[in-house]
Amino acid sequence: MKRLFNQFITCIFLIVFFLSLNTYRTIHTFNVSTVIDTIDYLSSDHFQGRLTGTLENKEVEEYIKLQFIENDLKPFLGEYEQTFKLTFPNRINNKDPYLNVTDKQGNIIRNFSYAKDYKEDMLNFKNNKFSFNNKNPLIKSSDKSIQVKQNSDYFLFYTPSDNALQFRSSFVCPDPLSMCIMVSQDTLSNIKKYLSEGYNINCFIPFTNKETTARNIMGYIEGNDKTSNPIIISAHFDHLGTDLANNIYRGALDNASGTAFMLEMIKHLKSLGTPEKSILFIGFNAEEFGCIGSTKFVGKYKNYIKDSKVFNFDMIGSDRGVPLCIMGGENDTFKTDLMRSASNTCTDEHVHFNYLFQDASDHKAFRENNINAITFCDNDTSKIHTPKDTLEFISPSAIERCYNVASKEIVKYAFDNNPIIIYYKQGLLISIAGIILIILACSKKKYH
Repeated sequence: MKRLFNQFITCIFLIVFFLSLNTYRTIHTFNVSTVIDTIDYLSSDHFQGRLTGTLENKEVEEYIKLQFIENDLKPFLGEYEQTFKLTFPNRINNKDPYLNVTDKQGNIIRNFSYAKDYKEDMLNFKNNKFSFNNKNPLIKSSDKSIQVKQNSDYFLFYTPSDNALQFRSSFVCPDPLSMCIMVSQDTLSNIKKYLSEGYNINCFIPFTNKETTARNIMGYIEGNDKTSNPIIISAHFDHLGTDLANNIYRGALDNASGTAFMLEMIKHLKSLGTPEKSILFIGFNAEEFGCIGSTKFVGKYKNYIKDSKVFNFDMIGSDRGVPLCIMGGENDTFKTDLMRSASNTCTDEHVHFNYLFQDASDHKAFRENNINAITFCDNDTSKIHTPKDTLEFISPSAIERCYNVASKEIVKYAFDNNPIIIYYKQGLLISIAGIILIILACSKKKYH
């Protein structure tokens, strides 16, 4: 009886060994260095900040599509692309910005310097040129701002809290402001002074709102269960372009990092074999315009994804005093299913984390339609939406910690929590140790 038990245990160890070894040999290890290289590429000079509507943004669309095809992802419902229309801030070439002061005869009294004294915010460009004086019907003034009404347009001058002209807002075409200008505190004080003396303030910014088309990019790994809604992995690839001094808003953390993370996850998950549920990968466009791409996607495909689980990646690559953040919608709590599941995995992996409940990324449209969705992010806002969001501040250890959590969550839902996939390393070590102990025990018994 004891001999049969030993043979049974030996068989178990051998089965675990061969299954774990096969997984080890076939798996594509998630490569953080590759993620870093892709972030470097997407945030390079060539893509000029990936502003939706620009040629460079369209090149990124094509790059992601080619990555999907090269990794043998299937087109979602027969298509790799979802095309939609939107308005974007189009730069007017061969035109220079100005902010100046003129007298009643039109003589220039003062020229302010672009990027030193003033700079456009990205918010809106429904009207890009205006003049006003203290006789305008509406001039609201505070310590940090001046709001002007001209005809049906509202314009805002404001001083950023740090008095620097680096931050660039997302573009929000429906915003009631027609244009928004950042100015230094000295410039704001000077404008108020010139207004009180009866001078005219004149401003022109060579951007204009223009309609264009953009694309989300979609591809999936087909699962065994073709009736179930897919597990969704997503990231937005757009950013904020360049300013009029040609400073590039590279968006390395926001969100070349999430895009690069998603692309590397394709290789890793493909190597695990056929999932039980299909895994749909989506590169969202126009997140910086108010999550337009993800809203368009959910609006069109809601009936195909209503029972999906969505794992979105936005800003993965900073752990300098910042925990991994699990972001849910404004109406979620830490008890919401995916929030609770991800937090438990963080605890199991000894990953320091916190919660955030904001509609501040592409999970928003899913949650508004009662589709399970969370965003993984490193909530470091110290450099985002500025030219300082560059590769040099990306942390490989932050990427690794997100992978340690997110990969297990995805395997849990897409591969039915397959223990061989999740614990293949442990299985390999334990089975080897068990086989060695059995061999030693048999040898000892034979020797005696």
